[in-house]
Amino acid sequence: MGPRASEPPRSELGLGLYLILGLVASLGPISVDTYLPALPEIASSLDASDGMAQMSVTAFLLGLVVGPIVFGPISDAIGRRRLVLGSLVVYALMSLSIATVGSVEMLIGLRLAQAACGGTAIALARSMFRDLLSGDALARAMSILTMIILGAPIVAPFLGALLLLVWGWQAIFVALGIVGGLVFIAAWYRLPETLPPENRRPLDLATVLRGYVSITRSRVAVSYAVAGGAAAAILFAYLAAAPFIYIDYYGLEEQWFGVLFGVGVVGAWLAQMVNIRYVMTIGYRRIVLVGAFCLAALSTVLWWVTRTDLWGLAGVVAVSVVVLSMMHLVTPGTQAGVLDEFPPDLAGSASGFSTFARFTMGAAGSGMVGLFNDGTPRTYGLVVMVAAVITLAAAALARPLKTAHPA
Repeated sequence: MGPRASEPPRSELGLGLYLILGLVASLGPISVDTYLPALPEIASSLDASDGMAQMSVTAFLLGLVVGPIVFGPISDAIGRRRLVLGSLVVYALMSLSIATVGSVEMLIGLRLAQAACGGTAIALARSMFRDLLSGDALARAMSILTMIILGAPIVAPFLGALLLLVWGWQAIFVALGIVGGLVFIAAWYRLPETLPPENRRPLDLATVLRGYVSITRSRVAVSYAVAGGAAAAILFAYLAAAPFIYIDYYGLEEQWFGVLFGVGVVGAWLAQMVNIRYVMTIGYRRIVLVGAFCLAALSTVLWWVTRTDLWGLAGVVAVSVVVLSMMHLVTPGTQAGVLDEFPPDLAGSASGFSTFARFTMGAAGSGMVGLFNDGTPRTYGLVVMVAAVITLAAAALARPLKTAHPA
């Protein structure tokens, strides 16, 4: 890489900026978790099959990938603030429009557009941190951002179920539109522009393509992106497998599923607290490598537990929570590792590339669980172990090479 003429200062940021960007980045997970309980009613209301209704989930995941890839480079050219505000406006409008749809095809199309805005917001939030921070301070900021985002899996399902019960599924999307509007107001008044004009890139296709080529040529950036994507595959595999394993296979009562799911979120929070406390002294590169090694070891234990049914449900839950906690310990460093390899004028593109790797590999993890499901937890354990080994291999490859000094 060339010299970084405009390297941002390595300083701490204000709580207000963390909260605003945390709310912006939370729109993606909130949009998924609130409406999952409503899928059967949506299918019935729109006279569609369950499979077609579930296609709206696939469309949303696709939008989360496409949005950052397209708008990340644009933010490198015109700045972050305007795109964040624009994505929030369109997100709110798409959410309100979904409440009025009359067909599942319209639902799928609007969910794609809604997700593109949500995914763009997530990627730009990380880019804005890169504009202001670098190195271990950037990794610490990623952990704080993740802690805020992790509130969504706890609050959103209960909110969605309540709105569904009282007012119907349309109320979920009205609420999402209102949330998007409120976040827009907060961002309008409190979110600064973090990429000054002198640090921006030209907006043309050749420049965008050259930017992505330079990212893919960076061994460190690609390795961290793969490590983060493989770690995401572990999370997505768990999300796909947990309801079946806990409820169908082990006979857990449905009301207890949310409790066990919440335990996993608490473990993830604890991992972020460890990252926040120690990353400035240990360094994110070392945390990623050591965490990936522990993740691979623990995932091997999970594979053995699922293969032998050792300790039954308690064994699967306990080891899964520890594995997920370790995965969350690794993830912020992988995100920082991709962004930290490039100057701020490529942060939007780098964040888009990282987001693409995360969601495509994450979707592959959940897809493998479904494709090779044999009616037992074994497939889940195997997919997690393979993904953890890939995470470790990529993390090891991401270490900067030591250059030999001439005698």
